[in-house]
Amino acid sequence: LVGKQIFAMKVVCSIAVLWICLITMWQSAGRVNAEGCLKHHNLSSAQVQAVAPSTPVADVPVAVKCYSRCLIQDYFGDDGKIDLQKVGKRGSQEDHVILSQCKQQFDGVTNLDTCDYPYLILQCYFKGKQSGTIAS
Repeated sequence: LVGKQIFAMKVVCSIAVLWICLITMWQSAGRVNAEGCLKHHNLSSAQVQAVAPSTPVADVPVAVKCYSRCLIQDYFGDDGKIDLQKVGKRGSQEDHVILSQCKQQFDGVTNLDTCDYPYLILQCYFKGKQSGTIAS
């Protein structure tokens, strides 16, 4: 049982590290930094990190979803959706394939709140990075 607990803790830690790395990658070239987004949405990094990447969007606090929007807003087109041309050469070919799949999955969804879409894109991207493909 102890071995399984240690493995589970390692998985949780690696998931948290990957989530943080993905957010950092998205915001590193943007005009708004993570600290500015945290402050703007009255959040601490601990509050953001406490939300598991697998948490259903309906259960994620609005401030955390809007924090996600703040981080990646520089990559949105005029339609409010991820613009792959704005992402440019950031990331690997795999990253672009995953983002393209996430975009296809969520661009046509019309019943989302303003901050749901960016959170879903980041969540989809995270899942894709874990598995190499997205889950439908």
